[in-house]
Amino acid sequence: MPDNKQSILLGGLVVGLLSTSYLGLINQACCLGILLGAVVGVWHYTSENEITVKGSAGAKIGMGAALIGWFVSSVLTWALTLVGIGADRFTKAGIINQMDGQLPPEQADVIIPLIEDYFWVTYLINLIVFTLFGAIGGAIGAKMFKKGGDEPTEFDAIEEL
Repeated sequence: MPDNKQSILLGGLVVGLLSTSYLGLINQACCLGILLGAVVGVWHYTSENEITVKGSAGAKIGMGAALIGWFVSSVLTWALTLVGIGADRFTKAGIINQMDGQLPPEQADVIIPLIEDYFWVTYLINLIVFTLFGAIGGAIGAKMFKKGGDEPTEFDAIEEL
């Protein structure tokens, strides 16, 4: 099988850009940015190599793209927030700034560590969600960009049932 690193990287960049800061709102529509990036990765792979891939191979490309996209999105969102462009109200610093002066110090000492824990948990949940929807998008892409021929895929076997 030909090398798929370029396709995974391209799909990852699409996922990352569509999941960054305000653009990340596209993922409110059933993780659409992740699905699109995974499909782009599979499209690139099948087009460059003129082959049909099975759903499992598409899912692997989609998962790789989603993992790269998760990392790119996290770094870009963090960088944009540092320069004041990002969606600050959804970040740890934004939430703490909104609470500044509104809570007694005793409550702030309890709540701020909880907010920090929440953001670590959110990053881990996002990693799982990105991976899952990347696999789904990759499998969809494998079905969409079938190059013809009689070679059955996993989806064809399921459809016969």
